[in-house]
Amino acid sequence: MQRTTSPLYDYFFSGTMYLESLLIIIGNTLTFVAVRQTKKLREIPTNVFILSLAASDGMIGLMTPIFATLRFLKIEDEWSGTVCVLYGPHFSTFWISLVTLLAISVDRYIAVVHPISYKRRITTKRAKFMSVVIWIVAFSLITTLTCIYGSIGEDSTSVRIVFPKQFSVFFLQIIIFGPVLGNIVIYISIYIRLKNRPRVVMDVNMANSEGTNRITSRSTKAYVNMMVLVLVYLLIACVPNYVLKAVSKPMKASKPEWLVYISNLSVILFYSNSFMNPVIYSWKNRNFHQAYKTLLLCNRSSASRSKGSVSDGSRRENRSTV
Repeated sequence: MQRTTSPLYDYFFSGTMYLESLLIIIGNTLTFVAVRQTKKLREIPTNVFILSLAASDGMIGLMTPIFATLRFLKIEDEWSGTVCVLYGPHFSTFWISLVTLLAISVDRYIAVVHPISYKRRITTKRAKFMSVVIWIVAFSLITTLTCIYGSIGEDSTSVRIVFPKQFSVFFLQIIIFGPVLGNIVIYISIYIRLKNRPRVVMDVNMANSEGTNRITSRSTKAYVNMMVLVLVYLLIACVPNYVLKAVSKPMKASKPEWLVYISNLSVILFYSNSFMNPVIYSWKNRNFHQAYKTLLLCNRSSASRSKGSVSDGSRRENRSTV
């Protein structure tokens, strides 16, 4: 399919994609290093899933320049290598993000419903095991199915054949919307639980450098609000892209110029999700904010102070981490 966009627009679109790629890599690398180097963050099981989410977003950032280059050269549809080499890992990392968010919602639900036994039920070792399973299943299942179905059709060199009707239904309804619906149901349940007992003090035995902490339902609610915001932005960023793909696919070469522009804007919005997560963490969580600040300033003295402030902040700040 030959696009009718102007060369100036092509440069603008490619430049925006390259900039997004840089922001994605920087933001998620910062998240990864912050959790690994900050003891308080590292010992929280939930942040193991945050690391997995940052890793999947970082992979998307690494693949973004390749997508942008293929679009700029207008060979994205003709190069059959995009089926397995790019779209397989692309769909896999996107599914990893969705299922990891689902794992975080389950983690938060257990923290609210079973606060006393939370430490026994959810440990960093179990969180790591679950993350590894998610990655293995994603790349073995999603990439394989994408490659197989991408080679079937009238024109096996076209990446648009990645989604035959049967596979589209299976992929979109089960693999994508399943985790999304699961997240929505669980967070609604959490909201109802927290609303029914807003002043109850929950004894959550979280292992850290000082032993166990007592935290209020307010701090748990603040962390839940942060992850709900991550989920909401993911839906805002992804839904327009998938809707426009479904609408424009039957048009093929007859796609009007205005739809090409809108589709490209939806692609930019889609990739913005991968660098917005670190922004949300920093905005809604003082612990991440301090860790980011320490890394960006390269200040070792503030790093030691941040450990103490993180421990104290977990008791008194509404946005401390569980």
